[in-house]
Amino acid sequence: MKNTAVLIGCLAVLGFTDVAIATPAVPERVELAQAPRPLVSGERVRVKKLARDMESAMQTLNQGGVTPFQDPTYADKWRKSVERYRAAVQKFPQVDDPDVQAAAAKLAELENMVAFGVQSAGKQQSELGDVQKILATIEQNLRANRAPQWLPPPFTEQEARNWIKVAADSQQTAKKAVAELQRIAPTAHLPVNRGTVQSGAPYDKQDLDRLLRFANGNLKDVDSALKQTLDALKTQFAAQDRELAYYRELDPDNEKHRMNAFLKEGAEADIYAGLDRHLALAQSVTGYQRAFAKAPTPRSLARIDEIITLRKTYAANRLKALGASKLPEAKSSDAERLAIAEQILAKPRYEFSEHGPIVLTTKDIVEREKQVSRAEIKDIDVSLSGKVTLSGTQTTWNYKWQEFKFATPLKDTDSGEWYIWWITAKKFSSGWERTPIGEWVSGATTKGDLILQENFTK
Repeated sequence: MKNTAVLIGCLAVLGFTDVAIATPAVPERVELAQAPRPLVSGERVRVKKLARDMESAMQTLNQGGVTPFQDPTYADKWRKSVERYRAAVQKFPQVDDPDVQAAAAKLAELENMVAFGVQSAGKQQSELGDVQKILATIEQNLRANRAPQWLPPPFTEQEARNWIKVAADSQQTAKKAVAELQRIAPTAHLPVNRGTVQSGAPYDKQDLDRLLRFANGNLKDVDSALKQTLDALKTQFAAQDRELAYYRELDPDNEKHRMNAFLKEGAEADIYAGLDRHLALAQSVTGYQRAFAKAPTPRSLARIDEIITLRKTYAANRLKALGASKLPEAKSSDAERLAIAEQILAKPRYEFSEHGPIVLTTKDIVEREKQVSRAEIKDIDVSLSGKVTLSGTQTTWNYKWQEFKFATPLKDTDSGEWYIWWITAKKFSSGWERTPIGEWVSGATTKGDLILQENFTK
């Protein structure tokens, strides 16, 4: 710039005042990017430690697997951890430094692992459904469909069907529960907690194991009840054949038989009641077979036919020993009890048919008492050691009642023939919630001999 001014001055002296001298352009200043300084030793230590920390975090993630990511809190914790590591790596601008590159690679790997965990856990949850709700439903169903106790004979076919339905429902519920629990167990996130479901804590892995034991226990109990019922039927059916020998051998011409089984007071009622018990047992066998949709065996059907025949044979032989069927001797003529018997026979719910004379077969009204207990299990808890704890309530009922017995001919509505019936009258003063308190009702009844109407008063 100084030389240019001198030159202009000289030209002006020479008279060249209109000469324009071009001023040379000044080039712009160029900013050159400076490479980051190398890491100092302290920074290198920190970046290497950062890489090691991320490696350790990945090992922890790998050990936990993807299942814990089903917990939103767990997933959020790892997202925040990735962001903290990212911020730490970005503090080192020396991107070409091998140690910084190694830390960045670890960060990318950790981020991918977290993303994979979140994605996989979401897929698991979609396949599993609401695990807490599923477990609560399983427990509710298992408790509502417990295995029944064994069914002691005798019982009717309908009772057998009802019992088998309860057993089948329990078995089906337990099998479904086992299948569902086994489906859930491998992938459901159920961390162990200190609380219990009853106190409001969520279901955990221990609860899942408990429900699995519960379901398997129900299956075992159903099998046990079925086996015990069938074994009892087989045992009693086999013993019945020996016991029926007594009835087969009754002979009205045998003096001992005639006195003890045909003419002795009360013998008729005892014989008929015994045969009725055997008939009920035999019918339990066929009823149990039909309840399982199986045809009764020829042996069980033959047993029923035999018992019915023995009943008819006894009736005929008793008439032979007695000469003619007649009502038993009256033990009392108490008008009040006779009126009670009339009232019982007239109750529509018993469906007694037309009746003849009423005979009191016990001298007085007697007082009876019996205590019956029933346990209701409301909860089953199985500890880690395998100890089973039952909780619930045990209800005890004190049955108190008065009773007397009477006999009367009842007309068979189909044949029009008359049969002697023995009936127990009862009046309860205490019992369970369905016990009719304070009224005379019919207790046990036994059908006896055929009787001619002209023999009512003989």
